[in-house]
Amino acid sequence: MPSAQDQDFIAACIEAARIQALDPQPKQAGAAPQSSPVKLPSPLSEMEAKNYYHGLPSSPILVARSSTTVWKAPQGPEAYLPVKELRPVGNSALSKVWEDNLAPKVHALLDSLKVQWTSTDVVRIGIVDELSAPVILWIGVQPASLSGQDGLTAALKCHSLLVE
Repeated sequence: MPSAQDQDFIAACIEAARIQALDPQPKQAGAAPQSSPVKLPSPLSEMEAKNYYHGLPSSPILVARSSTTVWKAPQGPEAYLPVKELRPVGNSALSKVWEDNLAPKVHALLDSLKVQWTSTDVVRIGIVDELSAPVILWIGVQPASLSGQDGLTAALKCHSLLVE
């Protein structure tokens, strides 16, 4: 049984997905159509791709992510890249369903998209010395085998499986 914290997290994710799918602006007769409230992830800059995982021993390159948080390059005379680390997931709702149920679905999806994946892991990646780090689905791919656009498509489809 998921903990109360996990149940709250799952409920918040479902509610966020539901809200994003709805247009909060009421339609009026003769009014111009409103733009969709769904926010897509921002395109990756070369700097973000190379530095997003700064500090991880394998120096992985980010191809795509489903997060809509805009990555900002450090600026100013004392700017530095935050150092990231891998952490154990612990007792999370995602880790409980990963091996028996969700992993095979993700693997089949990646195969159907012809993604040359090498690994899939449920991990926490956080900034060193920060208390919290998000649980993520981390997918390794063959170097230079996946374009940013195809990576984004795969990331968003995997995100949909996680929400489901």
